Amino acid sequence: MSSDSTRIYLVRHGETEFNRMGIFRGRLEVELNDVGLRQARETGEALVGEGIKRIFASPLKRATVTAETISETLGIGYSVDEAFNNINLGKWQGTPKDQVKKDYPDEWKRWTSEPEQLVLPGGESVNDVMKRASARLSDIVDDGQGAVAIVTHRSVIKVLAAHMLSVPPPYFWKFYIDNAAYSVFEYSGDDFMLLNWNVNSHLSEKVEEVF
Repeated sequence: MSSDSTRIYLVRHGETEFNRMGIFRGRLEVELNDVGLRQARETGEALVGEGIKRIFASPLKRATVTAETISETLGIGYSVDEAFNNINLGKWQGTPKDQVKKDYPDEWKRWTSEPEQLVLPGGESVNDVMKRASARLSDIVDDGQGAVAIVTHRSVIKVLAAHMLSVPPPYFWKFYIDNAAYSVFEYSGDDFMLLNWNVNSHLSEKVEEVF
């Protein structure tokens, strides 16, 4: 990494029971399960030696606990940042995905095909997430932080990846991310480059979650 570049590690939080059970989380507080706690430790160990100077985290506990575990391993602090909070899924939060598919077939079809065009009552759009998260990312890279980690949620990682790589919609389901996996980008002052995507070789256990 050159002296005038910023390396960005996008880290998805560790596993929760809602991930394993296929339940929409959104802004609900869901604790890491035992696997998720172990994944957080494994991710911290995997990031040793990467030169990370600062860690930013979504305010939801599954992200802050993951960030805190990583920060303890790396010996640096972390800060909570609302800009990297999860998407608000409104009425779907806390509902099993199979139930949503049954009760809201039209919305489910849009969710699985072009979620960028979906706005749920009481929730926010994918574009809303893009605006707040990408604006904060721009501030971070402009500050010249060196290497930073952002511990957040798959919806935020997807929109940030699309923003950095200039991927037009529909892009949301073109990116797959495991719990506690990380992806690496580098910003050179005028553009972003993807270095690694969904690094998961450090994880002893993971569950596949498509939609």
